[in-house]
Amino acid sequence: MDLLVLYVEDEPVTQSTIAAMLERQIRSVLRAGDGREGLEAFKARRPELVITDIRMPVMGGLDMAREIKAIAPRTHVIVTTAHNDMEFFLEAIDIGIDQYVLKPIDRDRLFAAIKKSQEVLSLERTIRFKDAEQKKMIKELQDAFQNIKTLQGLIPICASCKKIRDDKGYWNQIEAYISEHSSAEFSHGICPDCARRIYPEYTKE
Repeated sequence: MDLLVLYVEDEPVTQSTIAAMLERQIRSVLRAGDGREGLEAFKARRPELVITDIRMPVMGGLDMAREIKAIAPRTHVIVTTAHNDMEFFLEAIDIGIDQYVLKPIDRDRLFAAIKKSQEVLSLERTIRFKDAEQKKMIKELQDAFQNIKTLQGLIPICASCKKIRDDKGYWNQIEAYISEHSSAEFSHGICPDCARRIYPEYTKE
């Protein structure tokens, strides 16, 4: 699985056994022996998923999870516990624990929980990516609209030569005025009427 996982367990044999099992299936696994050590590892590496025991010295798993969720609410936390009392469940709900696996840990149940977290994390990454792309597109459109120049209002134009008077009173060629006040560009040619008037010798036929 393409995940960075933090596994926190104070019992050495259990930590070694479960961590080895995780390392065979997961890209990268960090280990910690208590909540304080786990919190420091989390701050340093920011794993996407935390698997932790509850009762540990120095700092328990739920206290660690509470601080982790305060730092990065989207982090998924799976707790492993031999306790199923109501107080634990209420506190876990309050903290925002995502899943739990009872001890002794069953491999299939643990990996089913990890797989579920991986699917949710993958979906959240996709949503964040699409949201970022949408915001980028909206900004590009806003920038494009800001760069668009439009002509509006009353434009004073000479009835004879078709020059346009600007705000300072100067008379400009129509193409110069439009180029300055819009995003239009000009490609000069000659219409049939003007061609007959200017070059009659070439247009008689």
